[in-house]
Amino acid sequence: MSKKKLDPKAVEEFLILNPDFLSQNSKILNSIEIVHETGGAVSLIQKQVELLRKNYESTSGNLLQLIDIAKANEEIFDKTKQLLLSLIICRNLSDIISATESSFVKEFGADSCKLLFFKENANLPKGRILNPKEAHKFIGKKYDATNVYCGSLDDRESSYIFDKKTKILDCVLVPIKNIDCPGVLALGSKAAETYSDKKDTLFLEFIAEALSSLIERNNY
Repeated sequence: MSKKKLDPKAVEEFLILNPDFLSQNSKILNSIEIVHETGGAVSLIQKQVELLRKNYESTSGNLLQLIDIAKANEEIFDKTKQLLLSLIICRNLSDIISATESSFVKEFGADSCKLLFFKENANLPKGRILNPKEAHKFIGKKYDATNVYCGSLDDRESSYIFDKKTKILDCVLVPIKNIDCPGVLALGSKAAETYSDKKDTLFLEFIAEALSSLIERNNY
């Protein structure tokens, strides 16, 4: 008389409905073997230990990654706080420009920083005003008055925004949304792919908002 072949689905349903079956029948648990990725056979318990170890390593890796992100964000927050505190005590637009550019180069690690504007203003220092039509001609494909741009610049665009000698290859262009002094906060790097559109620009947008308010306060 041939033995009746078990239906795998029925076995699966039985084990789900009786979760304590294997723990109450340890000899069955110990005898179960699973084909390993290497081709050999391992016990079910060994397989479970292996899965637990992989899950632990994955969880530990994710936790370490989150800790690194938290530390980086804390560092950015501290630098942002110091910049804003220095900007608050500025008494004119020249001081605001100087403090902003100095902070981004010395504290944030930018190879170059430029705070530029698109509207004539007697309170702005010389060389800080770009002609809107000319600016659109040179950097119109990369910059608009609404969105942050992160990415590469060609030689022509780089020379227009930054000093030609700096040889900037990558940049972030952050709009300064101010009615009387619309402008752009430009950060530059000599290394390609430093600034990616995948990186969070929230703190830069926050600084740009603060700059807009401080510029308005000091624009007299």
